[in-house]
Amino acid sequence: MCGILGIVRPGGADRAEARGLLDMLAHRGPDAEGYWQSADGRLIVGHRRLKILDLSDAANQPMCSPDGRFVLVYNGEVVNYRDLRAAYRGPWNFATNGDTEMLLALLAERGTDALHECVGMFAFALFDTKLRRLTLVRDRFGIKPLYVTRLDDGGLAFASEIPPLLKLQREVQADLDVIRTYLETTLYETGRRTFFSGIESVAPGSAIEIDLVSGAWMEKQWYKLAEHLPDLSDASEAELIEEGARRIERAIADHLIADVRTGLNVSGGVDSSTLVGVARRHVADIHLFTQDYEPPYSEAEWVRKVAGESPLHLAQLTEGRIRQVLDRTIRLQAEPFGGVTVAGYDYLYQAADRAGVTVLLDGNGVDEVFLGYKKYHAAAVRLAKDEAEWMSLAAGYRHFWQSEPPPRGTVDFRGQSIDGSEGARPAAITHALRRGSSLLPLPEVGGNFSDPIRAMAAQDLLAAKIPRGLRFNDRMSMARSKELRVPFLDHRLVEFGFAVPSRYLLDASGSKALFRRIAARWIPGEVAAAVKRSVQSPQREWLAGPWRGLVETTLSSDSLAARGWINPEIARHLYQDYLVGAKGNSFFLWQWLNLELWARNFLD
Repeated sequence: MCGILGIVRPGGADRAEARGLLDMLAHRGPDAEGYWQSADGRLIVGHRRLKILDLSDAANQPMCSPDGRFVLVYNGEVVNYRDLRAAYRGPWNFATNGDTEMLLALLAERGTDALHECVGMFAFALFDTKLRRLTLVRDRFGIKPLYVTRLDDGGLAFASEIPPLLKLQREVQADLDVIRTYLETTLYETGRRTFFSGIESVAPGSAIEIDLVSGAWMEKQWYKLAEHLPDLSDASEAELIEEGARRIERAIADHLIADVRTGLNVSGGVDSSTLVGVARRHVADIHLFTQDYEPPYSEAEWVRKVAGESPLHLAQLTEGRIRQVLDRTIRLQAEPFGGVTVAGYDYLYQAADRAGVTVLLDGNGVDEVFLGYKKYHAAAVRLAKDEAEWMSLAAGYRHFWQSEPPPRGTVDFRGQSIDGSEGARPAAITHALRRGSSLLPLPEVGGNFSDPIRAMAAQDLLAAKIPRGLRFNDRMSMARSKELRVPFLDHRLVEFGFAVPSRYLLDASGSKALFRRIAARWIPGEVAAAVKRSVQSPQREWLAGPWRGLVETTLSSDSLAARGWINPEIARHLYQDYLVGAKGNSFFLWQWLNLELWARNFLD
């Protein structure tokens, strides 16, 4: 895991400027630093390294091909690099034992077509000195970040995080379309655009080729999930269980590969429990880390059941401790983020640091891939083709969730939380923001799936939910120089999961039913069958209690009113309704508070 940066300037790139900007990414790579500049001086690339595989300096970057034609700066891990190395029959004479050189060899021979053989997470820049072509690439699901901006002098810059690129802007401005869309729909990720005007994200599964001779940019999508699904329509449940178990174990085992100590970021749910159950088959005495809030939000009892004899580190969190790291988290994220649990991860990664753990795995992705959320089950009930099917689906829903099923009807999930509740309050958006901005469309990734439930899950996986979570997690882990891996987003497992017929995933035994049956091989039956529990925090109580003063002063501040995004009077009225009401979904309050504190840090 590393930090990468590059600058192209027609009049020549400045090494001192590049060094200053790369220093802003030192937390991503504290172990080594390197630069490469083109012969004409126009392009300079830099790399900060966190040593994970092949700890020798020979594996430092930027890395050049033996003939000097290709130059690579790369962030991530290709976890099947050993298999690729064993199968390689080309002329390359390897000088290192890590994944970077393997990736460079493949790219030098076959370009981005070789990426289909690579398993893992990556964001990189490859420069072809012969063709004068710079290629920026991001992995299939956008696990690793990469941002790019055009410069006033006709050049460009790219980086693993946004803050270095802000230093190159003549004026830092918010993207009002993104802000309006966020406030109206709760969407953080809207394709390539960020919360900053002029700074874009390289899209997941895509490559941007930039001709430094002509200045032309060409974007291509090298991976589309819908085009890689196996045909499982005739497979029996027993066959699906066997194949699913094989892919889960392989994904976790491959993601444990490291030359440093590994650990697991866990909760008490079935996903984390499965991760622990499989990982312990491959790594003895693996360390476990978890956030722990006061009751009723503590999952310590469940986590201890999962941990067994493994070393367990509980990051004990209170509102005071979260308040201490709130400003730091706002600066690290550089864009609005998902709530107090994101800030809480800072303490988890501090615990990992004390335990000497550099690489952590977590269980993100299972619910999107194997249909674990309540809203998917509810949608299946709503979309029943007739009354008989509705009664059958409704019975399973009622039995598992212990709540009444929804009636038949249409499904509109934009802006919904994973439990189906509404998180936004569009009524508080000002008329000025509505007049001066446009509502951005949800990226239409779900249109490639004929099953509407799968389409919902695809939107969450590829656009609405997973992209934001990956960004939150990347910034928090890298801030403490930790590499976070997500084995359940191994594309081999995702493609399998999305091809499993929904009838094997949503039934009377609950959501993600097939995954639970597979998990029972490795974890206690009571954990495998447990109802899905969202990872919760006392945020709703804090916003009405100890953080009330912060909320009220923020909503009454001159700066919030002057921005013209949120109507202070309406916002204060909605807050008062929240204080005297049931205190349900508090996300709209967090939006307003977080957005204003973000703007003060980056725009004022």
